[in-house]
Amino acid sequence: MLYEIKKLVTQKLCKCMTNNYFKMMKRCVLFVLAWAGITSAAASYLKSPDNINEEAIHQQTKIKVTGVVLDDLGEPLPAANIMEVGTTNGTLTDTEGNFSLEVGSNATLRVSYMGYNTKDVAVGDSKQLIIRMEENAIQIEDVVVVGYGVQKKESVVASIAQTTEKELRRTGNSSNLTEALAGQLPGLVTMTSSGEPGGITTGNSSTNMYIRGQNTWNGGQPLILVDGVERSMNNIDVNEVASISVLKDASATAVFGVKGANGVVLITTKRGNSGKTQLNFSYTSTGTMLSKQPDRLDSYDAMMAKNEIIEREVALNEPSWNWYVPYDIVQRYRKPQSKEYAVIYPNVDWEKEMYADMGFSHRATLSASGGSDNVKYYGMVAYLHEGDMFRNMNNGKGYNPNYNYDRFNFRSNIDFNLTKTTKLSVDFSGFYSQKNTNFNNEGSTGRADQWMWSASYFMAPNLFIPYHEDGYWGAYQEGGNNTVNPLAVVYNLGIRQTRQTQLNSNFSLEQNLDFITKGLSARAFFSYDNEIRSEGGIYDISNHVRPNEAATNVKYKQIYPMKYEGPDQDPSEYTVYLPVSTEDFDWIIRPWTIRAEGINTANWDSSIPVRRRLMYQFQLNYARQFGLHNVTATGIMKREEYAYGNMFKNYREDWVGRLTYDFDARYLLEVNGAYNGSEKFGPGYRFDFFPSLAVGWYLTNEKFWKIKWIDRLKLRYSKGWVGDDAGGSRWMYASQMSYGTSARLNNASNGSSPYVFYRETTVGNPDVRWEKAVKDNYGIDIGFFKSQIGLIVDYFTEERTDILIGGSSRAVPVFFGTTPPSANLGKVKSKGFEVELNLNKRFGKDWDIWSKLAITHNQNEVIFRDDPQLQFAHLKAAGFQIGQTRSLISTGFYNNWDEIYASVPTETNDLSKLPGYYNMLDYTADGIIKSSEDNVPIGYSEVPQNTAALTIGATFRNFSISCQLYGVNNATRVISFNNFQNDVDIVFGHVRDYWSKDNPNASSFLPRWKTSAENVGDYYVYDASFLRLRMVEIGYSFNKMNWVKKMGIENMRIFMNGNNLFFWSDLPDDRETTYSGGSATQGAYPTLKRVNLGFELTF
Repeated sequence: MLYEIKKLVTQKLCKCMTNNYFKMMKRCVLFVLAWAGITSAAASYLKSPDNINEEAIHQQTKIKVTGVVLDDLGEPLPAANIMEVGTTNGTLTDTEGNFSLEVGSNATLRVSYMGYNTKDVAVGDSKQLIIRMEENAIQIEDVVVVGYGVQKKESVVASIAQTTEKELRRTGNSSNLTEALAGQLPGLVTMTSSGEPGGITTGNSSTNMYIRGQNTWNGGQPLILVDGVERSMNNIDVNEVASISVLKDASATAVFGVKGANGVVLITTKRGNSGKTQLNFSYTSTGTMLSKQPDRLDSYDAMMAKNEIIEREVALNEPSWNWYVPYDIVQRYRKPQSKEYAVIYPNVDWEKEMYADMGFSHRATLSASGGSDNVKYYGMVAYLHEGDMFRNMNNGKGYNPNYNYDRFNFRSNIDFNLTKTTKLSVDFSGFYSQKNTNFNNEGSTGRADQWMWSASYFMAPNLFIPYHEDGYWGAYQEGGNNTVNPLAVVYNLGIRQTRQTQLNSNFSLEQNLDFITKGLSARAFFSYDNEIRSEGGIYDISNHVRPNEAATNVKYKQIYPMKYEGPDQDPSEYTVYLPVSTEDFDWIIRPWTIRAEGINTANWDSSIPVRRRLMYQFQLNYARQFGLHNVTATGIMKREEYAYGNMFKNYREDWVGRLTYDFDARYLLEVNGAYNGSEKFGPGYRFDFFPSLAVGWYLTNEKFWKIKWIDRLKLRYSKGWVGDDAGGSRWMYASQMSYGTSARLNNASNGSSPYVFYRETTVGNPDVRWEKAVKDNYGIDIGFFKSQIGLIVDYFTEERTDILIGGSSRAVPVFFGTTPPSANLGKVKSKGFEVELNLNKRFGKDWDIWSKLAITHNQNEVIFRDDPQLQFAHLKAAGFQIGQTRSLISTGFYNNWDEIYASVPTETNDLSKLPGYYNMLDYTADGIIKSSEDNVPIGYSEVPQNTAALTIGATFRNFSISCQLYGVNNATRVISFNNFQNDVDIVFGHVRDYWSKDNPNASSFLPRWKTSAENVGDYYVYDASFLRLRMVEIGYSFNKMNWVKKMGIENMRIFMNGNNLFFWSDLPDDRETTYSGGSATQGAYPTLKRVNLGFELTF
């Protein structure tokens, strides 16, 4: 009876969990209704009698007007907006620039097109119109988004790189923008550590990002601004992005002051334009596959290697013979096997057992944009589903333990022209996401998902089959090893669901103040963001899944191959069932809990916060032309407060100024300054001033310039001071006290006392402050042959000072008595260059080709990091780059015992040396090899010094094709794939060429089974250079097809693209950086390659 009750309750609870999908869809519908309501309000304003006298216009006699819209060269302009002034009546031109529209007899048509001046044309008696558009000098040359505004590209003297939504969408359906930016912009380095759906943690990326390298050991991540507000970029749908600007030098980032030292990424979302409502729908289906995985030996080869190794090491460890397997047994592990032998003598490919041949993801986006003179609007809804690479796991418990990630985005950006001089912008955006992961086991056995990931690397193929036909899971606990069956863990521990809801709002009011003085305007801006995360799940309250734990609710059995004698043998003689008695599962549902930092609910991770951010800003702008003199000025006051969970609010205040001047578009000047304040530091260091100066010279605008094939030549220079306050925690200027009955001296306990002691545990530093960086940038922009070829070259230097050094990293004697205070003592110098080469060429009317080559080099050197004065120079941080790789150095193999007897002794395991092991270099020449002293700098750090991306593309009529190669070098990683880990027969492919007397020039040392030597030196130090085929896309547009037009579709495009299709590298697997959750690549979801098939519709 009790069993039936438990089973019924379990089924009901699991049914509740499976209904989460429908709950999510309900939330999505609410989001759609909210978005539709906002857009409808805009449409109502557009159609209201106060704004449009449409009824009177409709009373006019209707006439049909046809025409064509051309550029200044007579070429047709497709998709130009044609609107009847004063109405919502309008249309778009077709691919030949033609249009047809019924209008009133006295109508005036307003024609608009990106890059051209808007033009009003009176219909009059003409029913056939030829409309020629004039280029807009600012738009056609393009504008660049800069801090707190935009600038004409021609007048920019800062180092800024920009990309657009069109380029980002080719990257292959990446779920986050950080990954999509890889290889897109010079100076930007991205490093991916995991392919987990939704990122390593919900709302975060699995990708690190650096601008011009890593120049501090306190993070070094750039400032991210979305529409002027500091926000995460990883939950933004790529389809809502209009452009992304990367600000690199001090002239571009000085206006952000204490936040600008690591560079700034500005994301600008789409807005509406005047014209007929345009609907866009796109859908992409993605197939995901594993990228490069490490090579491993099968059961037979691994056991043969083990036997040979035991034969060599038995002289040091005679009990190793106990693990020797006779050859007649080893050969039974060879394929092909009988069904019976496959169970008794397994040869399991764990990668194939756990991973599917292909996972699937989907993305759908619907957007609407348009407007009139009174209101312009852009709205978007998008849905993303990322599936799992693990095999579908139907465990019969009413839920699916697979990984998956679902996200619903919406955006509504509306601009109201309240009067001719007043503009109001109202933006709402947000997302709702749900991420399913394996349950985070709360027992001593750690994370279930890490077992799953690492099993494909470290599970031996001959241990056991994953599951038996009788319902038992495979197990292995020989010698007390108690190896976990990863599939049993994941099937039986439960699932965890993390939900995230975020709503962002921006309100902007702009007022033209020409009545005070021409060119003056003011802007008030307010934003409020709110984010809530909640967690829930189903888990087994026993919290035990290891075979030898008596309380486990999982049924295991272990088979001993060495005891198997044949099919007639009683299975009980070679099979052990674990545990002896089992009960059915005991499941409970974890209630949904809103997480807040600092609230440590029992058994749950308390790092998931509720976030709130409020920001308001006032801005004065001035832009005026006096003859050949162009002057602009900006002044800003901004205040911000934000908090995570129940923490005290953080406060910031910024005062910003910018002045630009150019004379006759030849001589350019820009001066920036920011006065920033933060309560993070002590009273004497809460405010500071960060200025910059930039100058430019347009030589091609000089009268003396006569070289016609060089049509653009601009020289640039900038210098400035910026800051970084990311290091350290709040209130480091204040000391902290603790009390207790332990008597302490030199920070060590010296017994207890009946009296209470008070002591200073954290020494405050009233002088702690932000880091400062002095940056210089030299640049040259060149355009050849009417800008068909463009070249941009930048050389930069940076000197970072006052870098915060934590107390535990300082060289302070132990008799100080406690951890010393953190202090701004560090110093780093860096330099590098960037090259961007662009080619755009049209051949006739059908062919267009384009390409872009982006190269970046950056290197840094630590000047001071408070190294101990008497420490060996090669062990100091000073003189080497941040994150410098260090290792013992091998000088070759010990080829015989004589070389071992004559070798320098090692600090430990000196008696375990064998021929075939590495002879280490005694770098300090002190007569003993010590890991603590003979580790020397080798190679580089994980962050590459050099990156390069080559993107090429072409269009022929309606066909388009493009691809991108992306590579890095001057990077080093240490990846330890230890053979025979945990006393099991896991052997990696590099062992195929291990040392022997017959193979003295082998590439690998002689592995060990039960003995070990001091170190393998630099064997596991890898050159982390790689080249990958980052992107390939082919597409076709049906915009000229009659059957498409009859369906009311302006344009239809189908495409197929791929991301990360090929990876060439000496690395054993495809991972650009080490996942912090596990050693080397252990415990990390594998990197994926993607193939996408999709279509786009425009109505």
